Amino acid sequence: MPEKNDAMKLMSGELPYTVDPKGRMSFPQRFRDILGDRFILTRGADRRLTVYSEENWNSLMLKISAMREGRDKEILKQIYIKGAISVECDKMGRILVPQALREYAGLIKDVYVVGAMDTAEIWDKAAYEAFTQSIAPEELYSALGALGD
Repeated sequence: MPEKNDAMKLMSGELPYTVDPKGRMSFPQRFRDILGDRFILTRGADRRLTVYSEENWNSLMLKISAMREGRDKEILKQIYIKGAISVECDKMGRILVPQALREYAGLIKDVYVVGAMDTAEIWDKAAYEAFTQSIAPEELYSALGALGD
């Protein structure tokens, strides 16, 4: 069972932001407090970007490296590893999202930065809203039931 202090290191919430024409966007201070001012930004599933602390990223890299050669390892290398970049917040708390990652996630202007426990995600606003609305109530109840007591 997670310790009380572990819960304080988890991210949650949906925060709206905008990406400027140069690809810069503010990144939430409360997430930076957990991730640090330097973190890893990479492609994720469903055309979102995933943000990892350097520590969690290094752990993921070791796990992927230790996998047997095959399709699963190649997919993870192609999506996560090859698209990854280390980013650092400037003095105004902004990050620069590289053009290739903006194109992958369809980030043009309005975005959500979402806390996803030990990672954060950056979504195009319309894509995020469509994704969350696509989850049927039955699926949510089933997921809640999987928590048990």
